[in-house]
Amino acid sequence: MPACDILPRGLRRAQAAAYLGISPSHFDKQRQAGAIPAPRQLFGVELYDRHDLDLLFDGKAMVACNDNYWDKACARSG
Repeated sequence: MPACDILPRGLRRAQAAAYLGISPSHFDKQRQAGAIPAPRQLFGVELYDRHDLDLLFDGKAMVACNDNYWDKACARSG
């Protein structure tokens, strides 16, 4: 499989917005409203987990219960 055919799990902001089918500015508004899970820091880069975005799209998103995403997340019913 050529590398260009691999969909990365970690998506940057514009990629994450496109993955959900919305504009980056609308993505930002929804992120600020808490409707989109926080990005993860990986290697100094903010990345949105494609699996979290899939859960969001399915109405089963994980939302941070506190400021530290890695410490605790709870399922939001959809």
